[in-house]
Amino acid sequence: MVGSAPEATSAYAQGVRITAGPSSPVIRVIAVLTMGFALVAGLLVPTLVNANHARAHADLVSTNPVDGSQLDVAPTDLTFTFSESLLPDFVRFIRISDTGDTADLPVTSVENNVATVGWSTDLGAGAWTVEYRVVSQDGHPVNGSINFTVNATPSPTPTPSPTATVSPTTSPTPAPSPTADPTTPAPSPSTSPAADTGGSTTGWLIAGIAVIALAIVVIAGLIVRRR
Repeated sequence: MVGSAPEATSAYAQGVRITAGPSSPVIRVIAVLTMGFALVAGLLVPTLVNANHARAHADLVSTNPVDGSQLDVAPTDLTFTFSESLLPDFVRFIRISDTGDTADLPVTSVENNVATVGWSTDLGAGAWTVEYRVVSQDGHPVNGSINFTVNATPSPTPTPSPTATVSPTTSPTPAPSPTADPTTPAPSPSTSPAADTGGSTTGWLIAGIAVIALAIVVIAGLIVRRR
């Protein structure tokens, strides 16, 4: 009985060693793999989180007018399209002239990811820079700028207005003065006195009396001869 106890203990110990011996390398491999996975996960998770966070920022996608464009006519407004929605209360646009003058531009509307900015045509020609400072829905600020040039519009050539044609003043033609007909002499005024109507009647009366007297004389002579 006494001798059998050590043998049983030895047999149990050997059984434990036999059972535990083959599994020890497997456990070590699993432990190493677990630690490696945890290490890799610890490195990748922050990277993935940062990448997703970066993709959530509002990047500028397009503008109208296009950055670097040359315009013949000044725009009436500017449009900025971003990759994410914007916070309307945190949108600002600043214009900078080629002489360095700056002024805030009026933001006329912010709809989701599109911001519209007013532009005055009175600003005229020149090289312009527009800076934008916006905040996306995730609270991340984004800023940048675009440039465009408004070319000087040539002033239209004035069309000469037709000059009024002054018609020559027609001077009245003087009426021709009556000229004497060289072939027909003008009748000279008669120098003889006008015949007196009464005198001509008296002459005829005297002639009649003379004829009658002559006839009486002739008749009287004939009577005398007959006697």
